[in-house]
Amino acid sequence: MIPFSVLDLAPIVEGSDAAESYRNTLSLAQHAERWGYKRYWLAEHHGMPGISS
Repeated sequence: MIPFSVLDLAPIVEGSDAAESYRNTLSLAQHAERWGYKRYWLAEHHGMPGISS
């Protein structure tokens, strides 16, 4: 079996904020673990208003 990973940019949905983005990231990471994903990557971006990572 291929060890799939998740790459999360932690986007900030329009009308939301960074705190909500991190809650969504946590939820996605927990789901990914239950679904059998082997790694969870969080991209790092600086100075991008729509990305909280």
